[in-house]
Amino acid sequence: MTMGLIQLFLVALMWMGIHHDAAEAYSINNNNNNNCNKPSSQQQQKTAKTTINRRAWLQHQVSTVLSSSSLVAATWSSLPVPAAHAKSSDKVPLQNPLESIKESQDTLDKLLSNWKRATIDCTFADVPRELLEAKNKELLLEKASTFALFDKSVSVETCKTTNRIVRDYLGVTGKGPLVGIDKKLKQGLEFISPDDLEDYVAALESFSQSVSRASSLSYAAGTADFDSVNNFSKDAVDETNENSNLEQAKTAISQAKDNLDQIIKYLEAGSA
Repeated sequence: MTMGLIQLFLVALMWMGIHHDAAEAYSINNNNNNNCNKPSSQQQQKTAKTTINRRAWLQHQVSTVLSSSSLVAATWSSLPVPAAHAKSSDKVPLQNPLESIKESQDTLDKLLSNWKRATIDCTFADVPRELLEAKNKELLLEKASTFALFDKSVSVETCKTTNRIVRDYLGVTGKGPLVGIDKKLKQGLEFISPDDLEDYVAALESFSQSVSRASSLSYAAGTADFDSVNNFSKDAVDETNENSNLEQAKTAISQAKDNLDQIIKYLEAGSA
C-alpha cells in the first residue's frame, strides 16, 4: 500500500510539471499573438532557462522520492508479520480438556473417600495426665530415667487435624491436577453443544465458587480450628465438629466435585 501511494505521488508531481510547462507555453504564444511580434532573443533565453531549472527541480524531487521509497520499502519488508496476517496453519488447534478434567474429578473423589486419613495426623505422643499429678512425681522421674521414649506405657498416642493434604489436593500449593483448572474449564467452552452452553457456564461458575470457598476454609482450618492446635486422643478420631473450618471445607469440596460431574457430562455430550 505504501509503494502505491508513492507511485501516485510521482504521477501527480510529473503531471503538475507538464501542466505548468503547457500553461507557460500557452501564455507566451498568446502574448505573441496579441503583440504580433516575435519574442526577443533575451526572452527566449529566459524562458529556456526557466524551463531547464524547473525540469531540474522536478528531476531532483523524483530522485528524492525514489530514494525515500526504497528506504521505506526496505524498512517495511524487515518488519515482523502482524499476528492478524499470520497463516492460519500456524495456529495451534485447541485440545478437548475432558481427560484432564476427569483427572481432577478423580482427585477430589479420592480426597473425599479418604478424608479421615488425609486430615488427621496421629504422630504425636503425650505423657499421660495421671502421671503428671503431684502424687506420681517419683514415678514420673523413674520413667524418664529409663528410656521413656521406648516405653509405650509412659506416653499416649494423640492426634491433630491437618489441612496440608487438603490444600495440596485443591491445587492451591501448586501441586496436583487441579492446578490451572479454571483455564481448562474455559477451554471446554469450545467443545460444548449450543444447547448445553448456558448450563455449562452455570456449572463452571458454581465450581469456581466452591473451590474458592474450600480454599479459604481449609486455610483457616490450619490456625483457627481447635483440633488443629490442640491434641486429642486417638480414640476420638471419629468425633467430628461439623462447625469446624475443615468440615465446612469438606462440604465445599463435595459441591465442587458435583459440579465437575455435571461439567464432564456436558463435555462428553459435546464430543459425541
